[in-house]
Amino acid sequence: MPRFNDRIVLVTGASSGIGKASAALLAREGAQIVAVGRDEQKLKTAAAEWPNPEMHAHFVADLSSEENIATVFADIRKRFDALDIGIFAAGRHLLRPLAMTKAQHIDELLRGNLLPSLLCTKEFAKLARRDAPSVVWVSSAAAQIGNAGEALYSAAKGALVSACRSIATELAPKIRVNCVAPGVVETPMSQAWLSRLTEEQRQAVKARHLLGFGKSEDV
Repeated sequence: MPRFNDRIVLVTGASSGIGKASAALLAREGAQIVAVGRDEQKLKTAAAEWPNPEMHAHFVADLSSEENIATVFADIRKRFDALDIGIFAAGRHLLRPLAMTKAQHIDELLRGNLLPSLLCTKEFAKLARRDAPSVVWVSSAAAQIGNAGEALYSAAKGALVSACRSIATELAPKIRVNCVAPGVVETPMSQAWLSRLTEEQRQAVKARHLLGFGKSEDV
C-alpha cells in the first residue's frame, strides 16, 4: 500500500525544483496534493504527470505577501477540511555583493524565504489534523557556509533554521516541524545563479560537493 494514502499534503514552491519533486513523489505514494506556486502553467504541467490528477488541487500565489497567504489559505479551506503535511519549499535567491546591497534587497530575501514558511506554518496549524501532522521547511547549506555575494540569501536561510528550532518547540507535541538544509541542488534557481559565476567559481562550488550537485529527488 502506498505510504501516504489518505494524506493531504500542502506543497509550496510546487511548480519547480525541490517543491515540484516533493509533490510528484508524494503523489506517487498516494497523497492528495495541494500545490501552490507562482506559475500556473508550470503547476498544471507538473500536476498532469501525477497519478490520479483529478484528485489534486493547485493554487497560484506569490507567498512573499501576507495578504496573498491569507487569500490562498482561505481558498484551500473552501476545498479541504484538514491538512496532514506541509512542505514549504517556496524560496528566492539573489546574488548581490555587499557594495550593491540595499535595504530593499534584504526585505526581498526575507519576504521570499522566511516569511512564507513562518506564515504558512501559522495557517497550516489551524487546519492540521490531530493525527501526527508534520511540517518541513527547506533551508540551504548556505545558512552555514559563506559564499561571496550570498550574504542576504545565507542570512535568510539561516533565519529559517533558527526560527524552525523555536517553532518546533512552540508547536510540539501537536505538530512536528523540521528543516532540511541541502547543498547545491540542480534546479532552475540554482542554474540561474551558477550561470552568473565564472567557470573557476563554478568549479570551486562544485569541488565542495564531494558527491556532485544534488537532484531535487534526492531531497
